[in-house]
Amino acid sequence: MIDTALGFVLTELNTYLSASFGGGEKHAVLGSVASPAAGGLDPNENRVVLSLVNLERETAIGSTGFVAGAAGAYTKTNPTLYLNLYVLVAANYPNNYDNALKMLSACMGFFQARQLFDPQNSARFPADMAQLTMEIVSLSLAELSTLWAVLGNNYLPSAVYKLRMITVQNAWTINAIPTVQTPAASLEN
Repeated sequence: MIDTALGFVLTELNTYLSASFGGGEKHAVLGSVASPAAGGLDPNENRVVLSLVNLERETAIGSTGFVAGAAGAYTKTNPTLYLNLYVLVAANYPNNYDNALKMLSACMGFFQARQLFDPQNSARFPADMAQLTMEIVSLSLAELSTLWAVLGNNYLPSAVYKLRMITVQNAWTINAIPTVQTPAASLEN
């Protein structure tokens, strides 16, 4: 689910960036902004890089388990897991700071205009999802510094977004629930 959600958002963002800036290659990629190996080339250079930097369990929606009827039988499964993904959107243009700011601004404008993705407004929306929302997350300077230190890279113009809500449900049966049978009416004494 995580790869499907991020891949979908990336495709939508690339469609917008290609329409805005032209060019045949992708302007945005999924990848890491961690420092490349010493002397190595950075394959994500001169692109916007979307990186998963954290996961969070959504607690606003409770789930106690799932009981489903299938051919008259009922089963219990573990509760659905609802996740929020924290996505770093970093403009990796080390030799062109102006272009980095322009691309980050374009990405932020896109996510401001398209905060909600669902089957009604996105033709390629994944069939197994209900909706996705993107909301910007404000990090303090200390949090931002810690994030980039963990990534092991110098700061790049960037923003962090919360991608809500990914659902994870493998309907593995925990146990079968016997069906309740209606007793036959009897008029015997």
